[in-house]
Amino acid sequence: MNKKMILIFLGPPGSGKGTQAKMISEDVNIPVVSTGEMMRQEVKNKTLIGKKIEDMLAKGKLASDDITEKLLDQRLLKKDAKNGFILDGFPRNLHQLRLAIKRFKKIINDNDKLFAIYIKVSDKEVVNRLGGRRVCICGETYHLKFNPPKKKDFCDKCGKKLFHRNDDKPKVIKERLKVYYKGVGPIIKYFQKLNQLIEINGEQKIPKVQKDILRALKSTN
Repeated sequence: MNKKMILIFLGPPGSGKGTQAKMISEDVNIPVVSTGEMMRQEVKNKTLIGKKIEDMLAKGKLASDDITEKLLDQRLLKKDAKNGFILDGFPRNLHQLRLAIKRFKKIINDNDKLFAIYIKVSDKEVVNRLGGRRVCICGETYHLKFNPPKKKDFCDKCGKKLFHRNDDKPKVIKERLKVYYKGVGPIIKYFQKLNQLIEINGEQKIPKVQKDILRALKSTN
């Protein structure tokens, strides 16, 4: 039987955890389960849940636990998650962590791997990164400085006009950081106590961050 691997990616908004999760997913061959991506899809499809999520994000708040858990449970039932998965965007607080641990106990054993990967980035860097981020309704993401589109203000992939998300604007960023730190503190302490926390410097170049994560995972064998 193959060993199962569950990785929880932690990091403030704009830390690059989503980018790293996708890259590591390909390296270790397990899917990314992104609550943020699932929520954006709900918003895109203009569902009732999507409307609730949109209203919360516009105010710098997180989607409710009930919404997050419902979307997560639906995703984890898919076959591609049977050998493990990467969680991006969940858990975000102590309550969600406790619910996640209950789920993990049902699907993993002592030989499986469970680690939290904490990508550390300063508040100043978060503001710089998010302030220049532009997104497309198709899901593509750009940055005015680090990854600009070939044609200004338009998506390279589908050609539609890019937009600046409300939750990427300075006033909302500050609120997002406040909410983030309040929720993530207990999660970090939990995994530190179990010696299951991997801390990574997120202010390096993307390939270097990826290399550091893979090296750290390899050392856990």
